[in-house]
Amino acid sequence: MPDDGLDSGGLDDYLNRYQSGDRAAADALMRKVKVRLEKLARRMLRTFPNVRGLADSDDVLQNSLVRLLRTLQQLKPKSTRDFYNLAAVHIRRELLDLARSTRGKGTVSLNVVWQNPNKSCEPASPDPSEADLWVHFHQAIDQLPLEEREVVGLVFYHGWTQSRIAELFQVDERTIRRRWASACQRLKTMIGTAFFEK
Repeated sequence: MPDDGLDSGGLDDYLNRYQSGDRAAADALMRKVKVRLEKLARRMLRTFPNVRGLADSDDVLQNSLVRLLRTLQQLKPKSTRDFYNLAAVHIRRELLDLARSTRGKGTVSLNVVWQNPNKSCEPASPDPSEADLWVHFHQAIDQLPLEEREVVGLVFYHGWTQSRIAELFQVDERTIRRRWASACQRLKTMIGTAFFEK
């Protein structure tokens, strides 16, 4: 999945050393993935209209990494794919906490860039007064089944195309389209179709 040269064997080595008490291993791992996680935090921050004008992506990432490292003391992702999914979960949780704490403190409008061929699942450009709906949208993503959550996360937060995701997962692109369509339907059921463009 990543283009930072981190493979599952290297990840396993970093985590074994970190879980054995080697703090330098955690620092080395974070340096290795820093650029990718910075991009991810910036992209995810753009999808939180009531946080965007009040939080800096560096702060979001820093707090998310604290959460991630705490989790990595006990849990060992099996692959880099699992590692980056876990990192995205912690960034999303940090942003959700910030979104809840900034209610009523003003919002900034957002122009979402969601590159996908299925326009029926593209959220409308949000009205700042609908910040709570956006919080609900991000919470709903966490409730999707794993395979659907991965596809939505890669499209929405990472900006990947469905063909690139199919290549990553080593499945037919139709499989990714099915997961995407199913995820969109679930999100519409959880949030309401008015949140999405028709």
